[in-house]
Amino acid sequence: MSQAWQPDLDAERDAWRAALGLLGYSDDGETLRGPVPWSHPDGRQLTATIQVSFDLSFPFVPPKIDVLDPGAEVDLTFHREPAGHLCLWPSNIAVDGAPWRQPQRLVTRAAEWLAETAAGWPGDGDCDLERYLPLDSRIVFYDLEKLATTSGCVRTKTVQPGHRVYITDEPQRPRGPWTGSGKRGQQAGRRDRRLAWIADIGAPQRPISDWSTLTEAMGTDAVHVDRLVRLGIVKFVIAKYRRAENDGVLAMAIGPPTPGSVEPSLAACESADISETTRRLRAGPAANEIVDRKVAIVGVGAVGSFVADLLFRSGIRDLTLIDPQLLRPGNVVRHLAGDQSVGLAKSTAVRVHLSGLGLDTSRIDDRRDLVHTPADAIKLLREHHLVVDATANGRVSSLLAWATGHITTTPVMSVCVQRQGAIVRVDRFPLRGGETHLQAIPAGPQQVLGYERGCDDPVSITPPSAVLAAAALASSVALDELTNEQTFPASLLHVLEPQEEPYHRLGVLSGTSR
Repeated sequence: MSQAWQPDLDAERDAWRAALGLLGYSDDGETLRGPVPWSHPDGRQLTATIQVSFDLSFPFVPPKIDVLDPGAEVDLTFHREPAGHLCLWPSNIAVDGAPWRQPQRLVTRAAEWLAETAAGWPGDGDCDLERYLPLDSRIVFYDLEKLATTSGCVRTKTVQPGHRVYITDEPQRPRGPWTGSGKRGQQAGRRDRRLAWIADIGAPQRPISDWSTLTEAMGTDAVHVDRLVRLGIVKFVIAKYRRAENDGVLAMAIGPPTPGSVEPSLAACESADISETTRRLRAGPAANEIVDRKVAIVGVGAVGSFVADLLFRSGIRDLTLIDPQLLRPGNVVRHLAGDQSVGLAKSTAVRVHLSGLGLDTSRIDDRRDLVHTPADAIKLLREHHLVVDATANGRVSSLLAWATGHITTTPVMSVCVQRQGAIVRVDRFPLRGGETHLQAIPAGPQQVLGYERGCDDPVSITPPSAVLAAAALASSVALDELTNEQTFPASLLHVLEPQEEPYHRLGVLSGTSR
């Protein structure tokens, strides 16, 4: 039975085929074939013949374009799909107004592709050599900073069940008859198995599509690498390369020859850089600026644990985590740490969780303690650039706010969730000229609180979503302070659930700015 939306798609596809027909394309019902006039870089005016086809995903994806005859001797190199179809557009083009929906624009783009191909793709910086090889199921990790100064044979480490492979910078010179030592026929030792070869292939003139194109790109190293591969010593080749101003890395797994071939087979592995530099790319624009800042978080329960996580991910490496409590099973629903950390101090549980991100946690100090005396508070402020109070403890909050009157160079932020998750509040101390804090939020309707067996304190019914909202707002204010932007007011309220006036509208209310 035909769907209601089907006629509109059929009509667009039929009109599209008809428009190609007006451009001189024949149509056999499956594919269309026709001319593409294009200009060669040497000045010749040529006409290529292409084949166009599409499936039921059109127009939401481009049609498949294949060059049947370029009209001149042209080496078709880059920007082709594994099956040989032309790659004419980036993958992030929206369907609305997509150029391939207009046949004349499609033909024009094919002409541009041919001209760029004939010119050797000058200035093209796409580092996507993986697309020209079949894909291996494993993912290969490397440290780009170490890889920059590494070449030749190195050891690898495979993490069970075997889909993760780490390329080390530990050199390994294979021993055996191929190096002139040992007895002929000697088997490779355990350290000489599953090695990787690190090669710099410069700026390749064509994609790496098989063993012969790889060895051609490796130059004088090719004979030695070929020998090690055929002896079963080298199982991976990591090729560093350049395209225009960009650097790329192609990780390849070596396999046995395919039927009918005597050459080793190649498959591209998805690969990823594990260096701190690459990880910091996603940390936000302030990451490099705040990397040397010291932050203390007092209270790393629900809200505080996620504040620690967000600041750490944003670039803060020097963290002091303070909390006197142990992590209980009931905590994990709203806490950063999981069930495997139950029984640890909450501060330790957060540090352990952060260590799983693969970033440097050597400067994280976890304390099972709390701030009790004025001297404690003064010392904490003197040792840090920012103190975040996430205790929701009136005594501790008052003590830290008082300390800012004596250490005015270190701000204190207090964050809490009120009315069982309906409102999030962040206050910053000390006030700056002309600022005021928002008034205290009056108590809302009485809520029935739960009690956990073995725990005397009432359990708030605040939902996890409110905890995350509080941590996000607190982190934004913290980063504003740490970068010295200081654009946020002294108080912020985020209304998550409408209340009575003035808290009846969803959104953020703020105190008076300077």
